[in-house]
Amino acid sequence: MSIDLLLQSIAHRLPVRQVNLDGETLSGLSLNDGLVLSSSFRNSNFGGTSLTGMTFQDCDFSSALFADACLDKCTFINCCAGHSNWRGANLIQSTLMSSDLSRGDFSETRLTQATMMRCVLACAVLRDATLSQSAIMECDLANLVLDGTTLTNAAITQADLRSASLANMRCDTILLAECDLSERDLTGLTLMRANLSGARLDGVNLSGVDLSGSILSGASLVGADLSRATASNTLFDKADLRAANLRSADLKQCIFQEARLDSCDLSNTTLEMAVFTRASAKSTSFRDARMPYALMHHAKADGSDFSGTRFLRTDFHCTSTTGSLFVGARGSALPTVPERAVAELYDASFVTPFNGEL
Repeated sequence: MSIDLLLQSIAHRLPVRQVNLDGETLSGLSLNDGLVLSSSFRNSNFGGTSLTGMTFQDCDFSSALFADACLDKCTFINCCAGHSNWRGANLIQSTLMSSDLSRGDFSETRLTQATMMRCVLACAVLRDATLSQSAIMECDLANLVLDGTTLTNAAITQADLRSASLANMRCDTILLAECDLSERDLTGLTLMRANLSGARLDGVNLSGVDLSGSILSGASLVGADLSRATASNTLFDKADLRAANLRSADLKQCIFQEARLDSCDLSNTTLEMAVFTRASAKSTSFRDARMPYALMHHAKADGSDFSGTRFLRTDFHCTSTTGSLFVGARGSALPTVPERAVAELYDASFVTPFNGEL
């Protein structure tokens, strides 16, 4: 099939099947509302092309050129586009699903309300790209390059980012749910208002990073370094922070409800109005911390060090502090209220369900 016949078929809303246009030049053309199936465009040139409402399924775009193309409401399903070049392209409300985009060059591309789902992006390059209200979901991102990329209201979910290059990546309100960033050095990133729920961050270096207003619910931060981090109004509920270093961090109004903080270093931290309800903080260092109006309800702080800690109406209601140190601690702390403790025995929210085991 020739290019002219392809254009005529699309213009008449006829599905195009098993076309071979390898190495052909389609640059500057306009393709609208067409369906192309099981066709080959290897090494073809789509540079500067305008594609609107196009659907490509089971097509081969290996080493094809899409530089400076505009793709609006387009869909690519189960396509092969390894080594393809998308530099400077504009993808608007477009979807790439179950496609091979490995080693693709997406440098300086602009993705607006676009989605890449279950694609292979191994060794792909998104250097200086812009992702706005876009998502990369359940993709293979081995050795992905995100250097200088700007992500605003964007999402990368269920991805292994341990080998990705993230230098100078700029984020604002990003979703990184269930991503694996273990052992990574993220000190150069700004992660304000980031959603890292369920993320694997064991051993990660977040020292000095701004995490203000972020969500790390259920995240694993075992042995992580958050020293000097700014993390006010951050959710750490049900997070695993065992042996993590939060020394000198700003943790005002943080929620550590049901978190695991055993052997964690919280020395010299600001914990004003922080909530540790039902958290486990055994053998944890709170030395020289500032804890005005913090809530420790039903927390387990046995063997912890509160030496030099400054309290102000810090609430230790039903908190276990067996073997803890309070040498040089000052200020006012609220003890267990017996009547309240008795009432809570009959409160379903405080009763642990019986699982049949004794």
